[in-house]
Amino acid sequence: MPLHGILDAHTIFKSYFNNTILLFFGGFLLAYSVEKWHLHKRIAFKLLALTGDNPKGIIWGMMLSTCLISMWISNTATAIMMLPVAISIVNIIKDKDSKTNKAFFTCLLLGIAYGANIGGIATIIGTPPNIVYKGLSESLLNKKVGFLEWMVLGVPLSLLMLWLSYQLMVNVFFKVKTKTLPEVADLLDKQAEQLGKIKPEEKRTLMVFSAAIFFWVFAQPLNHLIESLKWPFKIEEFSVALIFGGLLFLIPKEPKSKQRLLEFNDFKHIAWGILILFGGGMCMAKGLENTGFIKFVGEWIKHNQEGDFRALLFLIILSALFLTELMSNVALAQIYVPVVFGISQSLGIENPHIMGITVTIACSFAFMFPISTPPNAVVFSSGKIKLRDMAIAGFFLNIVGVILLWLSGLYIIPLLF
Repeated sequence: MPLHGILDAHTIFKSYFNNTILLFFGGFLLAYSVEKWHLHKRIAFKLLALTGDNPKGIIWGMMLSTCLISMWISNTATAIMMLPVAISIVNIIKDKDSKTNKAFFTCLLLGIAYGANIGGIATIIGTPPNIVYKGLSESLLNKKVGFLEWMVLGVPLSLLMLWLSYQLMVNVFFKVKTKTLPEVADLLDKQAEQLGKIKPEEKRTLMVFSAAIFFWVFAQPLNHLIESLKWPFKIEEFSVALIFGGLLFLIPKEPKSKQRLLEFNDFKHIAWGILILFGGGMCMAKGLENTGFIKFVGEWIKHNQEGDFRALLFLIILSALFLTELMSNVALAQIYVPVVFGISQSLGIENPHIMGITVTIACSFAFMFPISTPPNAVVFSSGKIKLRDMAIAGFFLNIVGVILLWLSGLYIIPLLF
């Protein structure tokens, strides 16, 4: 782009080294520490142990555990962690060929994939498209999207979508009718007991992560307090991520230990490719803006639009959601979000977040195919899920997702952003 005069070197450098990239980098450090010391596994097993022997309760416990963990760490890592638990449940059940047990197995495994995908929309750091949106909003609109702002929308929306997915799977698509599974309840209790008491490294990781979440969530009211006291600084989301991520390299795993919660070798586990992809996406978005392509698309939509804004919003969400079944959700967000910003501007829509946020979340609602998201692929790789079952259930969940996002765009997002 510099060779063609589209962007200068300074703009490109800023795209690869900005607050949004630093926020996600710090988030990666915090999330990897949770994975490294198996804190996410302890949380999952403790939640699953509460489900009892009711098959529907076990499915809901699996989906909810996966969703809650995926809000904070990689949805791929969450699915990889939960899959062996589900497989051990499948293996312990007798009469695997019965129709009722097969329905239970299908719901249990699909619940992991869907829970991981849905959980990511709840927080800014939950999934890459959310971070992409935050960066593009600041770069192209000069509007900040706060951590708490996003959670106020994302958490209820993700839990509602999760509950609807669960209800449709166990009562409509596969009709789970198994009454009790006492052997599964015993297995989950044993797995929870095998973890033993919480270890010092888990406690310390939990304390650091919890502190980071506190400052992310309450940054805005704390900044009002800091401003009233006339202190010469303010809390930024990226600085919280970097400070608490950096602390992990200083805090020993246990008293008098030389090993730290994170060490230099752990940098190899950071998803550097995602960070580079983000930077490239920011450059591409700026390039599309500077060349006038975004404005051109917006004007074309404006002159060719038939019908009202509601119909257009529905079609844009629908197209984004089904496109994400066939391509990377990060790439789709990087391409599609700048375009819908242009459409919003050309149509004179005062709140570009209506289209922008709904499209961004739609990029994570991919339920139909193994290729659509890594969690889908992880679950399908078990060999215990039929493509037909995933495609049929996923198609109808896609429709539910479109309707939820459409209603959110019309009635909820304008009140929050």
